[in-house]
Amino acid sequence: MEKIKIILTGESGVGKTCIINQYVNQRFDSAYLTTIGTDKYLKEITIKAKILKLEIWDTAGQERFRSVNTIFMKNSQIAILVYDITDKDSFKNLNYWYETIKDNNKEKVLYCVVGNKNDRYEERNVEEEEGKKFAKDNNMLFFESSAMDFESIEKIFIGASEKYVEEKEKEKELKAKNEKERKEKEKEKEKEKEKEKNINLNDEKNKKNNDNDNKKTGCC
Repeated sequence: MEKIKIILTGESGVGKTCIINQYVNQRFDSAYLTTIGTDKYLKEITIKAKILKLEIWDTAGQERFRSVNTIFMKNSQIAILVYDITDKDSFKNLNYWYETIKDNNKEKVLYCVVGNKNDRYEERNVEEEEGKKFAKDNNMLFFESSAMDFESIEKIFIGASEKYVEEKEKEKELKAKNEKERKEKEKEKEKEKEKEKNINLNDEKNKKNNDNDNKKTGCC
C-alpha cells in the first residue's frame, strides 16, 4: 500500500475543513470552526488496481499559525490550494500559499486549485475562468466545488490521485527507458573496447612477424 501525503492550504474560512470532512466522513457541518494548527485525516482508495492510503492534512489559514503550518507542509506529494469563489482576496492570496509550499518541498509536488462554495453562485466574486487561468499558468489541476456536495469533493481527491499515479508511472517508465539506454551504451562501449583491443593485438602480431622476416633476410 502506497501512502500519499496531501496538504490543503488557503485562507481562513475558505472551507478546507468542510471539504475534508465531506470527503472522509460524507458529512457537512455548516457551523464554522477555525482549525487550530493542523489536523490529519486518513482514507484508503483504489486507483488503477492500486490501494492508496491518503494522509490528508488540514492547515489553519490564520496568520498566527502560518509558521507552524510550514513544518507540516514538508514532504507533501499533493497540494490542494483552496479559495472561496465569493472572496476575491482568498483567490489573490493563492500565490502566497503556492510559494510557501514550494519553499518547503524539495521534491516534485502535484498542485491543484479548488474554487470552493460554488453553491453560492449568486455571491460569486471570482469567475471560473480566472481560477482556470491561474491553474493553467502554474501547471495545476483545477476544480470548483461545494463542500455540501460529496460528488464534487470526491472528484478533487480522485482526480488528483489519478494524476499522481499517472505521473509516477510515467516517471517509472522513463527511468526504465533511461536505464535500458544506459546499459545499451555500456555494451557498445565494451564492444568498441574489445574491437580496439583486437586491432592492437593484430598490429602487435603483424609487427612481430615483420621483425622476424627482417631477421631472416638480414645480412650475416
